[in-house]
Amino acid sequence: MNNSFYKQYGASEAQNGVVVINTKNAAVFYGFAKDADDDETGYNWRKNYDHVPTIAEIKSDIFALINALTDAKILSGYEWNSKPVYLSTENQFNFKAAYDLAVQTEGETLPLKLKLGEDADGNAVYHTFKSLTAFADFYTSAIAYIQTTLNDGWVEKDGIDWTAYELLEQ
Repeated sequence: MNNSFYKQYGASEAQNGVVVINTKNAAVFYGFAKDADDDETGYNWRKNYDHVPTIAEIKSDIFALINALTDAKILSGYEWNSKPVYLSTENQFNFKAAYDLAVQTEGETLPLKLKLGEDADGNAVYHTFKSLTAFADFYTSAIAYIQTTLNDGWVEKDGIDWTAYELLEQ
């Protein structure tokens, strides 16, 4: 039995809810997305349970899914000047430290070559920052992307209609 959310293809819209298969099995469906904008159909997220879950359990699981999707988008969804940027926690820290030092020294630490991430073929993508203005644009844009992505996750969580899952509390 699959114990984590997976993509159930063939959907044309969100089908949020619970299907109680029997007293010992249930499936939860959440959300709707497409792999590509021009796809005719998309997918819902599905999680199978070997029991009938409570709303509290479903809420926890859906929030964990949204958190994981948000984290994945932060890690590898950002591009700066058409260059992919890998925003791991370590890279965020390193970018901040380098930016802070560049600001404190009024650009004396520049030029500075940073590995931003990797392209689709796995080749390293580097950029050399020669001016504080360019480095500030890179760093502030990355922080804005992270904040926007986190906010999108919060908005998604706040927008869930939990009544679709209430049949479990009867």
